[in-house]
Amino acid sequence: MNLRYTLSFLRIMKIPGLYPIMKDWQGFIRMHFIYAAYESGLLEALATPRTRNELIEELDGKRPELFDALLEVGLASKELAINNGLFHIRGRRSKAVMGTNGDMLAAMIQANVTYYSDAYRNAADRIHGRELGDDLARIGDLVARFSKISEPIIKNFISGIVRGRNPLRIFDIGCGSGVLLKSAFDANPLASGVGLDIDEAVVQQARHNVSAWGLSDRFEILHGDVRHVSREIAGPFDVITLYNLLYYFEISERLGLLQTLRGMLSPQGVLAVAMGFRSKGKDIGMANLNLVNSSLKGVTPLPELSEVTSLLKQSGLEKIEIHRFMAGSTFYGVVASQN
Repeated sequence: MNLRYTLSFLRIMKIPGLYPIMKDWQGFIRMHFIYAAYESGLLEALATPRTRNELIEELDGKRPELFDALLEVGLASKELAINNGLFHIRGRRSKAVMGTNGDMLAAMIQANVTYYSDAYRNAADRIHGRELGDDLARIGDLVARFSKISEPIIKNFISGIVRGRNPLRIFDIGCGSGVLLKSAFDANPLASGVGLDIDEAVVQQARHNVSAWGLSDRFEILHGDVRHVSREIAGPFDVITLYNLLYYFEISERLGLLQTLRGMLSPQGVLAVAMGFRSKGKDIGMANLNLVNSSLKGVTPLPELSEVTSLLKQSGLEKIEIHRFMAGSTFYGVVASQN
Protein backbone atom coordinates (compact mmCIF):
# COMPACT_ATOMS: atom_id res chain seq x y z
CA MET A 1 0.00 0.00 0.00
CA ASN A 2 1.29 3.47 -0.90
CA LEU A 3 2.48 5.31 2.21
CA ARG A 4 0.89 8.56 1.04
CA TYR A 5 -2.54 6.90 0.96
CA THR A 6 -1.99 5.46 4.41
CA LEU A 7 -1.05 8.88 5.81
CA SER A 8 -4.07 10.45 4.12
CA PHE A 9 -6.34 7.83 5.66
CA LEU A 10 -4.86 8.38 9.12
CA ARG A 11 -5.45 12.12 8.79
CA ILE A 12 -9.07 11.45 7.86
CA MET A 13 -9.51 9.21 10.89
CA LYS A 14 -8.36 12.07 13.13
CA ILE A 15 -11.50 14.04 12.29
CA PRO A 16 -13.24 14.45 15.67
CA GLY A 17 -16.20 12.12 16.02
CA LEU A 18 -15.58 10.22 12.77
CA TYR A 19 -14.52 6.92 14.33
CA PRO A 20 -17.52 6.52 16.69
CA ILE A 21 -19.90 7.61 13.93
CA MET A 22 -18.40 5.04 11.58
CA LYS A 23 -18.87 2.34 14.24
CA ASP A 24 -22.48 3.38 14.65
CA TRP A 25 -22.88 3.38 10.86
CA GLN A 26 -21.60 -0.17 10.66
CA GLY A 27 -24.14 -1.23 13.30
CA PHE A 28 -26.84 0.57 11.30
CA ILE A 29 -25.88 -1.39 8.16
CA ARG A 30 -25.79 -4.66 10.10
CA MET A 31 -29.30 -4.13 11.53
CA HIS A 32 -30.66 -3.26 8.09
CA PHE A 33 -29.02 -6.33 6.57
CA ILE A 34 -30.64 -8.59 9.17
CA TYR A 35 -34.00 -6.91 8.50
CA ALA A 36 -33.71 -7.52 4.74
CA ALA A 37 -32.37 -11.06 5.19
CA TYR A 38 -35.19 -11.93 7.58
CA GLU A 39 -37.95 -10.34 5.51
CA SER A 40 -36.73 -11.93 2.26
CA GLY A 41 -36.53 -15.39 3.80
CA LEU A 42 -32.76 -15.55 3.37
CA LEU A 43 -32.02 -16.30 7.03
CA GLU A 44 -34.64 -19.05 7.12
CA ALA A 45 -33.29 -20.55 3.91
CA LEU A 46 -29.81 -20.64 5.46
CA ALA A 47 -30.93 -22.99 8.20
CA THR A 48 -28.97 -25.36 5.94
CA PRO A 49 -25.95 -24.07 3.99
CA ARG A 50 -26.86 -23.27 0.40
CA THR A 51 -25.16 -22.24 -2.81
CA ARG A 52 -25.98 -18.89 -4.35
CA ASN A 53 -28.03 -20.54 -7.13
CA GLU A 54 -29.91 -22.73 -4.68
CA LEU A 55 -30.81 -19.65 -2.63
CA ILE A 56 -32.03 -17.72 -5.68
CA GLU A 57 -34.18 -20.66 -6.75
CA GLU A 58 -35.58 -21.30 -3.27
CA LEU A 59 -36.41 -17.63 -2.71
CA ASP A 60 -37.72 -17.12 -6.25
CA GLY A 61 -35.25 -14.28 -6.84
CA LYS A 62 -36.22 -12.17 -9.84
CA ARG A 63 -33.34 -9.69 -9.51
CA PRO A 64 -30.14 -11.71 -8.96
CA GLU A 65 -27.95 -8.59 -9.01
CA LEU A 66 -29.85 -7.21 -6.00
CA PHE A 67 -29.72 -10.57 -4.26
CA ASP A 68 -25.96 -10.74 -4.86
CA ALA A 69 -25.62 -7.26 -3.37
CA LEU A 70 -27.47 -8.39 -0.24
CA LEU A 71 -25.20 -11.42 0.07
CA GLU A 72 -22.17 -9.15 -0.20
CA VAL A 73 -23.42 -6.98 2.65
CA GLY A 74 -23.96 -10.13 4.70
CA LEU A 75 -20.38 -11.22 4.06
CA ALA A 76 -18.90 -7.76 4.68
CA SER A 77 -20.81 -7.37 7.96
CA LYS A 78 -19.74 -10.90 8.94
CA GLU A 79 -23.33 -11.97 9.45
CA LEU A 80 -22.80 -14.51 6.64
CA ALA A 81 -19.86 -16.62 5.56
CA ILE A 82 -19.11 -18.79 2.55
CA ASN A 83 -17.15 -22.05 2.51
CA ASN A 84 -16.70 -24.21 -0.58
CA GLY A 85 -19.38 -22.24 -2.37
CA LEU A 86 -21.94 -22.70 0.43
CA PHE A 87 -23.35 -19.69 2.26
CA HIS A 88 -24.19 -20.05 5.95
CA ILE A 89 -25.07 -17.85 8.92
CA ARG A 90 -22.02 -16.67 10.83
CA GLY A 91 -23.00 -13.64 12.93
CA ARG A 92 -24.34 -14.11 16.45
CA ARG A 93 -27.12 -11.60 15.84
CA SER A 94 -28.46 -13.45 12.80
CA LYS A 95 -28.09 -16.74 14.66
CA ALA A 96 -30.06 -15.31 17.58
CA VAL A 97 -32.84 -14.09 15.27
CA MET A 98 -33.22 -17.66 14.05
CA GLY A 99 -32.96 -19.09 17.57
CA THR A 100 -35.32 -19.76 20.48
CA ASN A 101 -36.21 -16.12 21.12
CA GLY A 102 -35.83 -15.18 17.48
CA ASP A 103 -39.33 -13.88 16.81
CA MET A 104 -39.02 -11.29 19.58
CA LEU A 105 -35.57 -10.22 18.37
CA ALA A 106 -36.74 -10.05 14.76
CA ALA A 107 -39.66 -7.87 15.84
CA MET A 108 -37.27 -5.49 17.62
CA ILE A 109 -35.25 -5.13 14.43
CA GLN A 110 -38.38 -4.73 12.30
CA ALA A 111 -39.68 -2.01 14.62
CA ASN A 112 -36.38 -0.12 14.59
CA VAL A 113 -36.04 -0.21 10.80
CA THR A 114 -39.67 0.73 10.13
CA TYR A 115 -41.75 2.96 12.38
CA TYR A 116 -39.04 3.81 14.94
CA SER A 117 -36.81 5.00 12.11
CA ASP A 118 -39.75 6.84 10.58
CA ALA A 119 -40.24 8.85 13.78
CA TYR A 120 -36.68 10.19 13.61
CA ARG A 121 -36.62 10.60 9.84
CA ASN A 122 -39.72 12.80 9.98
CA ALA A 123 -39.10 14.47 13.34
CA ALA A 124 -37.99 17.80 11.88
CA ASP A 125 -41.04 18.11 9.60
CA ARG A 126 -43.45 17.00 12.32
CA ILE A 127 -41.95 19.41 14.84
CA HIS A 128 -42.80 22.14 12.33
CA GLY A 129 -46.40 20.98 12.02
CA ARG A 130 -46.48 18.29 9.34
CA GLU A 131 -49.05 15.55 9.93
CA LEU A 132 -48.09 12.85 12.45
CA GLY A 133 -47.47 9.26 11.43
CA ASP A 134 -50.46 6.99 10.83
CA ASP A 135 -48.87 3.58 11.41
CA LEU A 136 -50.65 2.57 14.60
CA ALA A 137 -53.28 0.38 12.95
CA ARG A 138 -50.57 -1.61 11.15
CA ILE A 139 -48.07 -2.25 13.93
CA GLY A 140 -50.16 -3.89 16.66
CA ASP A 141 -48.96 -7.41 15.95
CA LEU A 142 -45.35 -6.20 15.72
CA VAL A 143 -45.61 -4.40 19.07
CA ALA A 144 -47.11 -7.51 20.68
CA ARG A 145 -44.18 -9.58 19.40
CA PHE A 146 -41.32 -7.42 20.61
CA SER A 147 -43.09 -6.52 23.87
CA LYS A 148 -42.28 -10.07 24.94
CA ILE A 149 -38.89 -8.77 26.02
CA SER A 150 -40.48 -7.39 29.21
CA GLU A 151 -42.43 -10.58 29.95
CA PRO A 152 -40.01 -11.98 32.57
CA ILE A 153 -40.30 -8.73 34.56
CA ILE A 154 -44.06 -8.47 34.22
CA LYS A 155 -44.40 -12.19 34.97
CA ASN A 156 -42.77 -11.68 38.37
CA PHE A 157 -44.93 -8.60 38.92
CA ILE A 158 -48.21 -10.36 38.17
CA SER A 159 -47.17 -13.54 40.01
CA GLY A 160 -46.77 -11.53 43.19
CA ILE A 161 -50.23 -10.04 42.72
CA VAL A 162 -52.18 -13.21 41.94
CA ARG A 163 -50.41 -15.81 44.08
CA GLY A 164 -52.68 -17.12 46.85
CA ARG A 165 -55.80 -15.26 45.69
CA ASN A 166 -59.03 -17.22 45.81
CA PRO A 167 -61.17 -16.44 43.91
CA LEU A 168 -59.10 -15.04 41.06
CA ARG A 169 -60.89 -13.62 38.05
CA ILE A 170 -58.72 -11.49 35.76
CA PHE A 171 -59.50 -8.84 33.17
CA ASP A 172 -56.38 -8.27 31.04
CA ILE A 173 -56.90 -5.13 28.93
CA GLY A 174 -54.69 -4.98 25.87
CA CYS A 175 -53.83 -8.63 26.36
CA GLY A 176 -51.37 -8.81 23.46
CA SER A 177 -50.12 -12.34 22.88
CA GLY A 178 -51.97 -13.61 25.96
CA VAL A 179 -48.74 -14.69 27.63
CA LEU A 180 -49.42 -12.74 30.82
CA LEU A 181 -52.71 -14.57 31.30
CA LYS A 182 -50.66 -17.76 31.13
CA SER A 183 -48.23 -16.30 33.68
CA ALA A 184 -51.15 -15.60 36.01
CA PHE A 185 -52.38 -19.17 35.61
CA ASP A 186 -48.90 -20.58 36.21
CA ALA A 187 -48.74 -18.63 39.48
CA ASN A 188 -52.30 -19.48 40.49
CA PRO A 189 -54.15 -22.38 38.78
CA LEU A 190 -57.44 -20.96 40.07
CA ALA A 191 -57.10 -18.06 37.62
CA SER A 192 -59.69 -17.49 34.93
CA GLY A 193 -60.99 -14.47 33.12
CA VAL A 194 -61.02 -12.34 30.01
CA GLY A 195 -58.37 -10.89 27.71
CA LEU A 196 -59.33 -7.93 25.54
CA ASP A 197 -57.46 -6.32 22.65
CA ILE A 198 -58.43 -3.72 20.08
CA ASP A 199 -56.26 -5.20 17.32
CA GLU A 200 -57.86 -8.09 15.44
CA ALA A 201 -54.52 -9.60 14.39
CA VAL A 202 -53.35 -9.56 18.01
CA VAL A 203 -56.61 -11.15 19.15
CA GLN A 204 -56.10 -13.99 16.70
CA GLN A 205 -52.54 -14.44 17.96
CA ALA A 206 -53.73 -14.55 21.58
CA ARG A 207 -56.55 -16.99 20.82
CA HIS A 208 -54.12 -19.30 19.05
CA ASN A 209 -51.71 -19.14 21.98
CA VAL A 210 -54.35 -19.72 24.65
CA SER A 211 -55.61 -22.73 22.70
CA ALA A 212 -52.07 -24.10 22.26
CA TRP A 213 -51.48 -23.76 26.02
CA GLY A 214 -54.68 -25.70 26.76
CA LEU A 215 -56.27 -22.73 28.54
CA SER A 216 -59.27 -22.02 26.33
CA ASP A 217 -61.58 -23.16 29.12
CA ARG A 218 -59.95 -20.67 31.52
CA PHE A 219 -59.55 -17.51 29.46
CA GLU A 220 -61.75 -15.95 26.81
CA ILE A 221 -60.08 -13.60 24.34
CA LEU A 222 -62.31 -10.85 22.99
CA HIS A 223 -61.89 -8.19 20.32
CA GLY A 224 -62.96 -4.74 21.42
CA ASP A 225 -62.27 -1.34 22.95
CA VAL A 226 -62.38 -1.00 26.73
CA ARG A 227 -63.89 2.46 26.25
CA HIS A 228 -67.01 0.66 25.04
CA VAL A 229 -67.22 -2.35 27.34
CA SER A 230 -69.52 -5.01 25.91
CA ARG A 231 -71.98 -7.07 27.91
CA GLU A 232 -69.69 -10.06 27.44
CA ILE A 233 -67.32 -8.49 29.95
CA ALA A 234 -69.08 -8.61 33.28
CA GLY A 235 -67.39 -7.97 36.61
CA PRO A 236 -66.51 -8.20 39.31
CA PHE A 237 -62.84 -8.95 38.68
CA ASP A 238 -60.26 -9.62 41.35
CA VAL A 239 -57.40 -8.31 39.21
CA ILE A 240 -57.58 -5.86 36.29
CA THR A 241 -54.38 -5.25 34.35
CA LEU A 242 -53.23 -2.39 32.13
CA TYR A 243 -49.81 -3.19 30.69
CA ASN A 244 -48.06 -0.69 28.37
CA LEU A 245 -51.45 0.75 27.54
CA LEU A 246 -52.41 3.95 29.32
CA TYR A 247 -50.66 6.19 26.80
CA TYR A 248 -53.07 4.97 24.10
CA PHE A 249 -55.79 6.97 25.86
CA GLU A 250 -56.10 10.73 25.64
CA ILE A 251 -55.38 12.53 28.90
CA SER A 252 -59.04 13.64 29.09
CA GLU A 253 -60.20 9.99 28.93
CA ARG A 254 -57.99 8.52 31.63
CA LEU A 255 -59.85 9.45 34.80
CA GLY A 256 -63.15 8.17 33.39
CA LEU A 257 -61.47 4.94 32.30
CA LEU A 258 -59.96 4.34 35.73
CA GLN A 259 -63.28 5.10 37.44
CA THR A 260 -65.00 2.58 35.17
CA LEU A 261 -62.39 -0.06 35.95
CA ARG A 262 -62.61 0.62 39.68
CA GLY A 263 -66.34 -0.08 39.39
CA MET A 264 -65.56 -3.48 37.86
CA LEU A 265 -63.33 -4.58 40.76
CA SER A 266 -64.39 -6.96 43.51
CA PRO A 267 -64.26 -5.48 47.06
CA GLN A 268 -60.70 -6.77 47.54
CA GLY A 269 -59.72 -6.37 43.90
CA VAL A 270 -56.67 -4.56 42.56
CA LEU A 271 -55.83 -2.63 39.42
CA ALA A 272 -52.29 -3.32 38.19
CA VAL A 273 -50.57 -0.88 35.83
CA ALA A 274 -47.14 -1.56 34.31
CA MET A 275 -45.56 0.70 31.72
CA GLY A 276 -42.79 3.06 30.85
CA PHE A 277 -43.05 6.54 32.31
CA ARG A 278 -41.51 9.84 31.28
CA SER A 279 -37.78 9.68 31.99
CA LYS A 280 -36.77 13.34 31.65
CA GLY A 281 -33.60 12.26 29.91
CA LYS A 282 -32.54 9.57 32.41
CA ASP A 283 -33.61 6.44 30.51
CA ILE A 284 -32.70 6.22 26.82
CA GLY A 285 -35.18 3.41 26.15
CA MET A 286 -38.12 5.37 27.53
CA ALA A 287 -36.89 8.59 25.95
CA ASN A 288 -36.92 6.79 22.59
CA LEU A 289 -40.40 5.39 23.21
CA ASN A 290 -41.64 8.83 24.20
CA LEU A 291 -40.35 10.33 20.94
CA VAL A 292 -41.96 7.57 18.88
CA ASN A 293 -45.26 7.97 20.76
CA SER A 294 -45.16 11.72 20.22
CA SER A 295 -44.71 11.13 16.48
CA LEU A 296 -47.76 8.89 15.98
CA LYS A 297 -51.48 9.55 15.73
CA GLY A 298 -53.57 7.68 18.28
CA VAL A 299 -50.95 7.56 21.01
CA THR A 300 -49.78 10.16 23.52
CA PRO A 301 -46.43 11.02 25.11
CA LEU A 302 -45.50 8.96 28.15
CA PRO A 303 -47.06 10.29 31.37
CA GLU A 304 -45.12 10.97 34.53
CA LEU A 305 -45.48 8.49 37.38
CA SER A 306 -46.97 11.16 39.65
CA GLU A 307 -49.69 11.91 37.07
CA VAL A 308 -50.85 8.29 37.04
CA THR A 309 -50.79 7.78 40.81
CA SER A 310 -52.80 11.00 41.21
CA LEU A 311 -55.42 9.79 38.73
CA LEU A 312 -55.67 6.43 40.50
CA LYS A 313 -56.37 8.19 43.79
CA GLN A 314 -58.92 10.48 42.16
CA SER A 315 -60.69 7.40 40.79
CA GLY A 316 -61.15 6.07 44.32
CA LEU A 317 -58.16 3.72 44.49
CA GLU A 318 -56.46 5.21 47.52
CA LYS A 319 -53.94 2.48 48.34
CA ILE A 320 -50.97 2.69 45.96
CA GLU A 321 -47.90 0.42 45.76
CA ILE A 322 -45.07 1.31 43.39
CA HIS A 323 -42.67 -1.33 42.06
CA ARG A 324 -39.46 -0.18 40.38
CA PHE A 325 -38.44 -2.93 38.01
CA MET A 326 -34.90 -1.94 37.06
CA ALA A 327 -32.32 0.47 38.42
CA GLY A 328 -31.90 3.46 36.14
CA SER A 329 -35.14 2.73 34.30
CA THR A 330 -38.50 4.47 34.47
CA PHE A 331 -40.34 1.23 33.77
CA TYR A 332 -42.59 0.80 36.82
CA GLY A 333 -45.44 -1.31 38.11
CA VAL A 334 -48.25 0.25 40.13
CA VAL A 335 -50.79 -1.72 42.18
CA ALA A 336 -53.88 0.21 43.28
CA SER A 337 -56.80 -0.85 45.45
CA GLN A 338 -59.63 0.70 47.42
CA ASN A 339 -58.22 -0.28 50.81
